Amino acid sequence: MNRFVLGATALAAVASVGIGAVGCTQQDAETHVESLCAQTDSDAAEAARAQTLALVDVVERGRFVSKGTDAEAGVQTFKVRTLAVYKGALPAEAEIGLPKDAETKVKPGGRYEVSVLGPDGGTWLARFTRAVPAATTAASVAEHWKTEIGKHFVEPPCADTTSAP
Repeated sequence: MNRFVLGATALAAVASVGIGAVGCTQQDAETHVESLCAQTDSDAAEAARAQTLALVDVVERGRFVSKGTDAEAGVQTFKVRTLAVYKGALPAEAEIGLPKDAETKVKPGGRYEVSVLGPDGGTWLARFTRAVPAATTAASVAEHWKTEIGKHFVEPPCADTTSAP
């Protein structure tokens, strides 16, 4: 009987620690950032990880969305028109968030391949953005992503993933 009582007490202690950890995670939910083992180094890896792959036209630069306490931390948003979706879903008109320095690289009127997570508060968070020349057709971009998805990339398990701050 003593072993049963000690075991039940230990189990209750472990459960209360687990509940405390869940509480901490929930408090930090607003600033959650996806934490990956490593950046993708191939289109096959990106195709496997991506929630949404699409071809978009950038219509205009939007607002800057601050994340955290640092004034420089956050995402620059861009209003886009979706031309084609190759994986997942993206509305016909969307707001995509890119790192702050993207405003110098992404221009209104440009066409881009995007891999996005989202939405987070209405803003689809971009994992990567790559310019697409005007002469490149949506069908040729589709064929590229179909090939990459068809490779069935499998990421090795990762042991160095950390919690988001």
